[in-house]
Amino acid sequence: MKTSFKWLKRILSLVVVALLIFAFFGEGPKWLSEIAVGSLVIQPAFSIGFLVMLALTPIWGRFFCECLCPLGIIQSVVARIVRPRSAVRRVCTRLPMSRAQIVVRSVVFIAFSIALALGYGALAHLITPYSIVGKALVLFTPGLVIFGFVVLSAFFNKGRFWCNWVCPVGSLFTLLSIKSVFPNKISKGCENCRKCFPTEIKKAESTDKPSSDVEVSRRAALKGVAVIAAAHTVEKTTDGGLAAVTLPGIPKRPSNILPPGAVSRTEFNLKCVGCGLCVTKCPMNVLRQSTELKTFGQPEMYFQNGYCRVSCNYKCAQACPTGALIPRTEARANLHMGHAIWKKDLCLRNATGDKHEFCKACVRNCPVKALHFVDGAVVIDKTACIGCGACEHVCPVRPEPAIIVKGFDRQREVLPMSEKDLISEMIALVEAGDSCVLAKNGVIISRDKGRGISPLLRVLDNGKLEGAIVADKIIGRAAAAICVLGGAKVVYANVMSEGAKALLNKHGIKASAAKITDEIINRDKTGICPMEKAVKELTDPSEMVKAIRQALKEMTK
Repeated sequence: MKTSFKWLKRILSLVVVALLIFAFFGEGPKWLSEIAVGSLVIQPAFSIGFLVMLALTPIWGRFFCECLCPLGIIQSVVARIVRPRSAVRRVCTRLPMSRAQIVVRSVVFIAFSIALALGYGALAHLITPYSIVGKALVLFTPGLVIFGFVVLSAFFNKGRFWCNWVCPVGSLFTLLSIKSVFPNKISKGCENCRKCFPTEIKKAESTDKPSSDVEVSRRAALKGVAVIAAAHTVEKTTDGGLAAVTLPGIPKRPSNILPPGAVSRTEFNLKCVGCGLCVTKCPMNVLRQSTELKTFGQPEMYFQNGYCRVSCNYKCAQACPTGALIPRTEARANLHMGHAIWKKDLCLRNATGDKHEFCKACVRNCPVKALHFVDGAVVIDKTACIGCGACEHVCPVRPEPAIIVKGFDRQREVLPMSEKDLISEMIALVEAGDSCVLAKNGVIISRDKGRGISPLLRVLDNGKLEGAIVADKIIGRAAAAICVLGGAKVVYANVMSEGAKALLNKHGIKASAAKITDEIINRDKTGICPMEKAVKELTDPSEMVKAIRQALKEMTK
């Protein structure tokens, strides 16, 4: 019975390691992938799965450490391969701890707890088992170094050296399993005397001396770790072997960009253990692990290799086992992770005489059409920009791009509203002080507090009027002509002239207003508005807009 239970635990251990590897690299049926990723919810984090493991520890003892911890399992396998002992009890954390062990483990656990309390969870999780293995699997250099140290400690020491001396999770399970109902018992008063070891193994170990083979193995192991780490940092520097490629540098951002599905920066830093599973699942390879102190090992977005596509259905969030990333139910394009910032002094459009026609990469490649040209400058519509990084990725400026993305501390999900609710919201904004509000695809995309007809001309020039709902304080025939030329769908105004309503209806645009008047008068209330006067004899919208621009130039002079 005892032998069968032992083999059952061994099989479970192998399954745990296999599922972990499959979660990172496996390609197979959806149900198998879901099981593999779901198996990681038991890792040390602020998750229900781990809390259940803690609750069961006073009953089953350190079952997690024995059968469910991949780092502990790997140490046991390494120790057994190096020192095969078919008749020897496995040496692990079941033995009583020495005073030195108690001191070291207590210091590590206290430091771990303080780091968590101060918001340095990423740094604290750098020494938790799933985080170490995950960082090694994604070839994150610090994770490889720690993993290599753990494996070497199991190689040169007997059993789970890391578990016995360092692991803060093991210390927590040890504390909770002191009075467990079904502990992994050993004889009372047993010490690490090794009397239970076979005589031939004890004799061999007593005469064991470091040999040149062992030294070579150590050097080979360290060299292997270094080679893997170096290979991870190699970047492509030629284009098909024909031309040199200068990769864009990593810009200094006001704040880094969290992966899609992170609710807030504070909550993400608390829950993320830096296991790296989301990094492996990102189809565009835009997630990398941070090297900053407070977020060390946690994923952040970098746009050298690509950008976060709106067609990606939260693959990184679906893989997250700790709840640090939560898949949203709505369309990916509704999630705003940050917004772009244009650096005028770096942009190529300002480095050439023909600034209006030279580089259009960022505007042309924006998937949500949040970037526009206005008088040769790049204008960013922050209400539409989702922070996907497409503009930063395609920017040809080196060493740093001329347009970068600033991440939000709290990601925003902007959900589409019905046309009725949207118009009500826009009317409220106009009554509160906005002069011109635009909406498209169920969301408000532009707000302006400018005077006169200038706000409408600006949105006409940057292409936002096409298919948009417009709410304005005053709409006369001049403003109506701009809406017609821009292709607006619905126009609402606090005050609208009869001529404006007739012009809009003539071109198939819905028009409504709180008040209909014969004509729009000037601010002094001494006569007709200058813009209305400029278009009084005209009926063609394009001719009317030309007349408006000319009138504005003359007024400026």
